[in-house]
Amino acid sequence: MSALSKNDQKLLILFVITVALGSLGIWYPKAKKQWTAKHAEWQRQEMRLQRERAIIALRPEIEARYADLRDRMPVFPEGKSVDTYWLPIMDNTAAANNVNIAQRAIGGEENLGDVTELTLECRDWEGRLDSLVWFLYDLETRKDAMMDVRALTIKPNAKKPGILQGSFTLNCAYMRQAAE
Repeated sequence: MSALSKNDQKLLILFVITVALGSLGIWYPKAKKQWTAKHAEWQRQEMRLQRERAIIALRPEIEARYADLRDRMPVFPEGKSVDTYWLPIMDNTAAANNVNIAQRAIGGEENLGDVTELTLECRDWEGRLDSLVWFLYDLETRKDAMMDVRALTIKPNAKKPGILQGSFTLNCAYMRQAAE
């Protein structure tokens, strides 16, 4: 094998540099894209970790609030019908606030851990705006029951000016006590 001439050596070095730069030119955009994706994933995970740490730090406060709410929540024996408790509360509160409930139905119970929810569907109500507001306020601030309006539709009554009508879904929260 003969030694390379100076010119050939320069060409070989230039060829190696060109191949290295070409390889780098092909590899670098892909590597940068992967690094950017991994960095974005790392930031998402970091934010998730911070949220979870904040939730864990709030645990004593959340447990205290839950204990307070649990103490205010009605308790019924396992298997006992509860609609006779909730319907009069809704009807009496509506009557006290001049809201007329024409059509209502009882939905099913849903167990959510320690808490059970019963859905009451009012398919047709009517009343004035101030009556509706006071009715909803009274439902949500009761001391003897935990009720929450989840869906509410309102429209003006075409035949009675100043009167609104619509429907709402009321969820009633309570606990079940095992039968002895």
